[in-house]
Amino acid sequence: MSLRVHIRVTTLLFIAGTVSNITLSAQTERKPITPDDYGQWEQLSTGRLSGDGGWLAYQITRVNEENELRVRRVGGDEFWVVPYGTSATFSKDSRWLAYSIGVSEKQRERLEKQKKPVRDKLGLRNFGTGDSLIIDEVASFAFSDDGQYLAMRRYAPDGAAEDRKSKGVDLVVRDLSSGVETNFGNVSEFAWQDEGGLLAIVVDAEGMAGNGVQLYEPSSGVLRTLDSKAARYTGLTWREDHDDLAVLRVRADDEVYEDTTHVVLAWQGLQEGRVQQRVFDPDSTAGFPRDTRVVSYRSLRWSDDGGTVYFGIKQREKKETEPDDSTAAESDSTVAESDTTEAETDSTGVETDDPTTVQIWHAKDVDIYAQQKVTASRDRRENHLSAWHLSSGDFVRVGTELTEDVTIVDGDEFAIGTDQTPYENVRMFGPVYNDIYRIDLQDGTASLIKERVQYNFGPSSGGRYLLYLVDDHYWTYDLTNGRHTNITEDVPTSFVNVEDDHTVQQKPPFYFAGWTENDRSVLIYDKYDIWLLSPDGSSATNLTNGATDRVRHRRVRLDPDEEYIDTSQPLYISTYGEWSKRYGYSRLRVGSDPQQLLSLDANVGRLIKAEDSDMFAYVIQDFDDSPDYYAAGPDLSSADQI
Repeated sequence: MSLRVHIRVTTLLFIAGTVSNITLSAQTERKPITPDDYGQWEQLSTGRLSGDGGWLAYQITRVNEENELRVRRVGGDEFWVVPYGTSATFSKDSRWLAYSIGVSEKQRERLEKQKKPVRDKLGLRNFGTGDSLIIDEVASFAFSDDGQYLAMRRYAPDGAAEDRKSKGVDLVVRDLSSGVETNFGNVSEFAWQDEGGLLAIVVDAEGMAGNGVQLYEPSSGVLRTLDSKAARYTGLTWREDHDDLAVLRVRADDEVYEDTTHVVLAWQGLQEGRVQQRVFDPDSTAGFPRDTRVVSYRSLRWSDDGGTVYFGIKQREKKETEPDDSTAAESDSTVAESDTTEAETDSTGVETDDPTTVQIWHAKDVDIYAQQKVTASRDRRENHLSAWHLSSGDFVRVGTELTEDVTIVDGDEFAIGTDQTPYENVRMFGPVYNDIYRIDLQDGTASLIKERVQYNFGPSSGGRYLLYLVDDHYWTYDLTNGRHTNITEDVPTSFVNVEDDHTVQQKPPFYFAGWTENDRSVLIYDKYDIWLLSPDGSSATNLTNGATDRVRHRRVRLDPDEEYIDTSQPLYISTYGEWSKRYGYSRLRVGSDPQQLLSLDANVGRLIKAEDSDMFAYVIQDFDDSPDYYAAGPDLSSADQI
C-alpha cells in the first residue's frame, strides 16, 4: 500500500513539475544558440606542476580553437596567458618553462591557401628574472636532464625540394645561463642522456655526405663522431640512467628486396671514456632467419643490466621479377585494351558514371571491412621481438607466429608471449581470449602457461609473477617454479563486477593498483576497497574498509615513472560515496586506517604532485560550477584556488 502511495505522489510531482516548466517556457523568451556562441564552450586540460611546486601550467581548449596556455604562480598573483600555447615543459631545476606557440585557425587557413608552411614558435620563460623569449620556427624541443641546456630542432628551409630525401634540419643547443647558442646542421634526430649531460645527434644530409651519429657534451663543448657512413641512421635510444647508446643504421641492399633492413650499433661507457662499440649485422649473424629484416618502426630497447638490446624483425618482401619481352608485350596489349574499354558510353555517346564501389565482408573475416581499414597500417608494421646479447653476440628470436605480442619481464630472464589466434572466431562476436607463454630470453624456447585467458594483467614489477583472472578469481603464476596459485579463493569478497549487465561468461574485474617492492604483495580492488594480497595466497588484508558505508576507494598514481608501490610511504586514495555522492581524497599508511583529507558535495579529481616537493593540485567542479584548480600541501587542506 505504501508503495502505491509513493508512486502516485511521485507521479503527481512529475506532472506538476511539467506544468510548471511549460508555464515558464511560455513566459520566457529563449534566445537560440548561433555558431558565434560555440566558442564559449571551454575545456580545462590536465595541469602540470613545476618540480618545486611553485608554478602550475594548464591549457584551455575551446570549440572555436581559440586555445590558450595559462601559467600561474602557486600561492601568488603572477599570471600570464599564451594564445595558442601548447606542450608546456618545465626544466628539471624549475627555473625555466618552454612551450610551443601555434597559430589561429584563420591564420592557418590563410597560410595553407597561400601554400605557405604553418610553423610553430617556441616560448621560453625565465622564472628568476621574469623575462620571456620567443624563437621563430621551432618544430620540437627538449631540456637536458639537469635543466642547464635546451635543444631546439628547426624546420626544413623554405623552398626545400619536395623530393628531398634527407630529414636533416638545424638543431640549436642553448646554454640557458649564458644565452650562448651552438648550431648543428642536418640533424634528423636528437636525444639527451638520462641522468647525464650528453646529447646524441643523428646527421642526415642530402647525398648522405657526413651522415652518422655524433655525441656532444655542452659543458665542455666537445663533439665526437661515433659512427659515420654513407647511410641513414634512426632510432636513437639511451639506456635509462646510464651512458649506453644504441641506434639503427640502414644497410645498403641489392635489388632483391622491396624493403630495407638495418644494422644495430651499440656503445657502452660513453661518458666514462671507456667506449666499447658493438655491431649487429643480420647478414653475418648465426641463426638470423633468412629473408628477414630488422625494422625501424619498433623502438630499440636496452635490458636493465645493459647486456642485451631488443629490436623487431619482419619477413622481407622480394621484388617482382622483370617480365620477358613477350610477356611485356602481352601486358601492354592488355593495358591498352583496358584503357579503351574503361570509359563506356551510352547510346548518345555520353560517358556514363563510374560504377558504385562495393565493400565486401566475408562471413569468415574476423574483423569487419571498416575495422580492417583502420588497422591496415598497424598490421603492415607487425614484427617479432628479438634479442641481441652483447657479450656473446648471440641472436635470439623471442617472438614468433605463436606469440603475437611479447612483454619483457623485469630482470630480463623471461618474456611473456600471448597468442589469440586459436580464438579468432570467438573474437568476432565475443570476448578476446589468449594463450599465454613463458619465453626464455637466453634461447627463445616458449612453454605454455595457461590457455584461454581473457584478463591477463602482465608480469609483476619485480619479474617473478604473472597475474591473471579466471573464473572470478585472481591467480598468480610463479615464473621461477611454474606454480599457479589462486590468491583470492578464501577472501570474503568479490573482485569482479557481478552487477555488470553484459551477457558474458566472465564478468569484468575491478582491476588492481599494482605490485609492491620485490613482489612481496599486490594491491587489488573489489567494489569498494583495496586489498593487500600475498602472491602465494597466504594472506589478504583489507586496507580501506569502505564496504560498510558504501565508499569506493582507488589508489592515485602520482608518479608516472614509478616501478612499484612503496608501502613505506603514504598512499593517496580517491574516494566516492555511493550513498552520499561525495568525492574526496584520503591518505593511507599501510597498517593504519585511511585518513580522510577531503570530502565534498562536488566532483573532486585529477590529483597531481610536484616531483621535488610536497605541493599538490586537484580540480573541483559541479553541475553549476566550472572546473577550478586548487593547490595545497600534503594534507590537501587550506587550498588556494588557481
